[in-house]
Amino acid sequence: MRDGLHSAPDGRERDAALRRIALTAILGITLFRVVMALLDRTELSTDEAQYWFWGQTFDFGAYSKPPLIGWITRLSTDLLGQSVAGVRLPAALFHGATALVLFHLAARISTASVALIAALSYLTTPAVALGSALMTTDTPMLLAAALALAAQLGLGQAHMQGRPAPGLAVGLGLALGMGLMAKHAMLFWLAGALVAALLSPLFRLRMRDAALAGAVMLLVILPHLLWLARNDFITLHHVQDITRGEGLSALRPLAFLAEQAAVMGPILFVALLLAMAGRARTEASAGLTALALAPLLVVMAQGVKGPVLANWAALYLIPGSVLAAIWLVRHPWLTRVSLGLGLVLTLALPVAKVWGTGLPGPKGQPLLARYLGHGEMAEWALETASAAGAGTLVAQGRGLMADLSWFGAGSSLALRAVPPKGRPAHHWEATAAFDPKADPGPVLLLWPEGHPLACPGAEEISRLKAPAGVYGAITFTLLRLDAPECLLPPGSNP
Repeated sequence: MRDGLHSAPDGRERDAALRRIALTAILGITLFRVVMALLDRTELSTDEAQYWFWGQTFDFGAYSKPPLIGWITRLSTDLLGQSVAGVRLPAALFHGATALVLFHLAARISTASVALIAALSYLTTPAVALGSALMTTDTPMLLAAALALAAQLGLGQAHMQGRPAPGLAVGLGLALGMGLMAKHAMLFWLAGALVAALLSPLFRLRMRDAALAGAVMLLVILPHLLWLARNDFITLHHVQDITRGEGLSALRPLAFLAEQAAVMGPILFVALLLAMAGRARTEASAGLTALALAPLLVVMAQGVKGPVLANWAALYLIPGSVLAAIWLVRHPWLTRVSLGLGLVLTLALPVAKVWGTGLPGPKGQPLLARYLGHGEMAEWALETASAAGAGTLVAQGRGLMADLSWFGAGSSLALRAVPPKGRPAHHWEATAAFDPKADPGPVLLLWPEGHPLACPGAEEISRLKAPAGVYGAITFTLLRLDAPECLLPPGSNP
């Protein structure tokens, strides 16, 4: 697929210039995101605070995800301090590294022009612009996928040359293992990689190299598998719960496919579809198409029977960015428009998180409501409970527990979740459920006003109408429980 310029001096000079442009642009965008993260005036979302909480124990698993996201957050906050920037800064660095890997692997199978478009397109997609401003499990998974693709291409080249490549095989196994430790959706990548190897010799491995890569991958994820077994496969039960069937539908998968225009960007996603449907199929594009289609088709199949979210197939962004670039390189004006739109979003989103926290959104709430209002409510509850001499503060729901844990780090209060009636619904119910025999009193309960509570005689200590933000206009009350056993599920033995 190369353009033949690499053998000429002017071609080599042009490629070197494109490499310098790519490196400068990637480092510049990443540095901008890092600086804006340090100025960020929003608060952690529930998910981000939850990931930080997971990292406090360095376990090999968590309620709903593998453990890597918690480990990354723990290491980052240990180095940078417990702050919003400490949690989010790794996201910008990870995506910058992913773009560099994409440029390198795209240049190997195509031209430097395609590699430049692929790397910058990836870095400025809406999903990556958002993912660089927050900390999500997709972020380390996408870096792992890019490294896995680079390793597989290297192993494919070694196979065609008839030589073993044990170092690359180990690297592939580590990348696949890291991806699975970041998010179980990395399994989609394994399926796509297998089909890619069947379709194209560029993606085909020697059997010994494949066996070595598989062994390394299993060795990396073995502690997580053992953790799952010891914890009744709680993470898999969670996946089963959120994908439970809601009746067959042809609209859900179509809606999911349409949403990818917002995930990847409208021009880039159409370019990807045209590249996958094109007749001029090469060995490289055949393998990339298999890798891109695998997560998309799996999630669309899930959409037929149950709910799906737009980011569940995010893995396709890695091969998809290269495929779209192969098509866009022949349409320079569309390339400029696509990258221009991506750059506008890349600049606007971090700016909004610094200077746009007061921007109005729907229903009278701030536009960034999901990332505002956590601290005021949590600090009121923690300070009031401490002033009342409480030993334990109990709350209902993942969001409240995430906020209390983040803002109450180092507090002498025991922070506990209302015990579940059945299978735990979140991490705190699984690991920090209230136990009246073990947790110190007095016991205070943080409760939304108007919700039924089977605790007669609970004494109200204080109340707060939540500020504009994540909790809207909900009024919370702090209640003293003289008989906290009322929080246990019916039929429990206190």
